[in-house]
Amino acid sequence: MKRIQLFGVGVLSNSAVISRQRRLNVFFEFRKDGDKQQVVIRGTPGLTAIFELPNGPIRGWRVVANTLYIVAGIYLYKVLQNLSFSIVGNFDANSTGTVGISDNSIQVIIVDGIVGYVYTIATNTMVKITDLNFPNGASSVTFMDGRLIVAEPVTVSVPVPRKFFVSEYFDALDWTNVQSLPTYATKDENSGEIVAVTAMSGILTLFGTQSIEFWQNVGTSPLPFGRVSGATRNVGLSAKYSIAFIDDMQIFLGQNFYGGYPEVDILKGFNLTRVSTDDIDHIIGNLEVFSDAIAFGYMVDGHKMYQITFPSANKSLLYDITSDLWSDLQSGVALTGRHMANMGITFNAENMVSDTTTGIVYRMNDEIPTDNGAPIKRQLTTRHINMDGNRFGIDELYLDMETGGSLQYGEDSFGGPQSGQGSDPQIMLQISKDNGRTFGYERWKKVGKVGQYKSPRVIWNRLGASQDFVFQFTMTDPILFIVIGGAIRVRQQEGTDG
Repeated sequence: MKRIQLFGVGVLSNSAVISRQRRLNVFFEFRKDGDKQQVVIRGTPGLTAIFELPNGPIRGWRVVANTLYIVAGIYLYKVLQNLSFSIVGNFDANSTGTVGISDNSIQVIIVDGIVGYVYTIATNTMVKITDLNFPNGASSVTFMDGRLIVAEPVTVSVPVPRKFFVSEYFDALDWTNVQSLPTYATKDENSGEIVAVTAMSGILTLFGTQSIEFWQNVGTSPLPFGRVSGATRNVGLSAKYSIAFIDDMQIFLGQNFYGGYPEVDILKGFNLTRVSTDDIDHIIGNLEVFSDAIAFGYMVDGHKMYQITFPSANKSLLYDITSDLWSDLQSGVALTGRHMANMGITFNAENMVSDTTTGIVYRMNDEIPTDNGAPIKRQLTTRHINMDGNRFGIDELYLDMETGGSLQYGEDSFGGPQSGQGSDPQIMLQISKDNGRTFGYERWKKVGKVGQYKSPRVIWNRLGASQDFVFQFTMTDPILFIVIGGAIRVRQQEGTDG
């Protein structure tokens, strides 16, 4: 039996004839030692609920000094390390949607697109910002060098906002009068409006619709920031809440100044790198709405992940920065759908995510085999398998994968369910012989009950003949999902397709 490279890095986009590949709820791990294969395919992390707030959905959150502050519904919650929580503030009844949230270690500031709120940690009180120099309507906020910074909002009088506003030193209730400064705190280099502000590694980043500017602390007064000359990038921000931080990188859904589809970009310092492929750009660009994208970053076993969801389009994508590979994400076993996680944060040294519609907070972990008890659909669609256009038959297909119903990696792995789904796990194969356009009937194979590591082997026999094969593997059982590769037994074939 000949080992063959079944799985590649392509993505179905323009045409199935070009590539029918799909990776659903899996990611690739490139092995330096190349023990069995250089590439191992693993299942993405599952979810389990760890606490639920009475109100939802969760609209934003922030960790300050080992305490998690969550905006859920119209309330601000304080969550301690033991996961007990209490309400410490409330918002106006008309406050809805995602919020911007930051802190200066003394105060937590929340901007909801209508007004600004400040929670003072020492006094356990929350009030609205009443300073006339603060721009009501702001929805993006960050902190740098003792100052809180917000982006100017769109208003009737300012349809193309270009300014950013700065608080006084460690005081979120007192704001500098930007309008009266000799040189406005203005995004200068492009006519596009300002959308969001972020800060990282001593650099203030101004995201606009058409370009990105960088500012730094130059020690002037009353405005301490000055623009970094010559560093502007001609890529804009397509979705305000698509920005995520991973290590020393900012990753976001951008839009090229010269037009075309939206693209996913990474900022590292002043360096900008496009990381989405042409196929991914085509997929995102053809969504009915992509401007409402929301994203977060996390790490799993050294893999730096960027998870982006398009709520209106009901679609989620995962970019593994470590392997430079894209996958689909989905909760549930339907043909399509989005992932149930909406926002992500690291708290108590754990990756946590919020539910889309409720106040539930989930733990995200690669050793959790379900999405809070619901099956996770893992699917792999292979490359086109052909022999230079010649007709051939496949007598056997062997899938080298984790067997024996394990639930955990390593020597301390333990068994899966003893009854119900997962007690006798199976994987399903479907075959396309028409260049990936349609797939045939379901062919199920057992992958071993708990402890059955040697038998059964995952082999399909007598798969017929064609000029082109595409294989699609699907599994929903709640066990460890690892695929190492596959092998086929090929024979030359004459006659009609079998």
